[in-house]
Amino acid sequence: MKSMQASARTGLRDRRSRIGAVSGHDRRRLPRLRTAWPVIVESADGRVVPGVVVDVSLSRMRIAADLDVRVGMAVTLRVTLPKETGRIEVLAKVTRRDANVIAVSFLTLSDDEAERLAPFASPGDIRRWARRVSVNLPIHIQVGLEGTVLGRAVELSTSGARVSSERNLSSGDVIVLELPRPEVGTALRLPAIVWEAYSGGAVLVFANLARADHLRLRDYLKHFE
Repeated sequence: MKSMQASARTGLRDRRSRIGAVSGHDRRRLPRLRTAWPVIVESADGRVVPGVVVDVSLSRMRIAADLDVRVGMAVTLRVTLPKETGRIEVLAKVTRRDANVIAVSFLTLSDDEAERLAPFASPGDIRRWARRVSVNLPIHIQVGLEGTVLGRAVELSTSGARVSSERNLSSGDVIVLELPRPEVGTALRLPAIVWEAYSGGAVLVFANLARADHLRLRDYLKHFE
């Protein structure tokens, strides 16, 4: 567990050094993540081929696919996301064609689709533009095998949370945040990474939420809007 946390901390520091300020409508500077996700590519003239996503950011994607397309041509992408997060369908423009790899930039990526994609591509950056609400909720934070820490959530969004805690957390900690049950349903247990830690509190980024948990969290937030 300690080696995993150390690795996570190193990765977080590396990402922080590469990330610039962005908004939900200007994602060009986001770093790309290497992947191996299945994708269906459909050209404007109706040809359909399977492919694999090679790397992705919130503005563009590279795909390994055997499809003869020209630079500037529009294609439709149906991408299957990992962790049972479902599928997104995006219209994109071909920006480069190199052997069997197609580079595209997104034309129609909605905020909802970007929100679902971001935890896999660049979890720190979605926290900058995801809508947040102020809360005051008692929480439990499960820190690996070290037990449970009590605290309070003071800010919450679909990408993460700002919390206070009885015990200091460390950047890179892999944790589970348990929120009290809303008016209907059971408590939410959400896997997260400590993105930033400070005395008495931390900023958390939710890590690869399943689609069902993402939808439950969105409904949960409506109680505070």
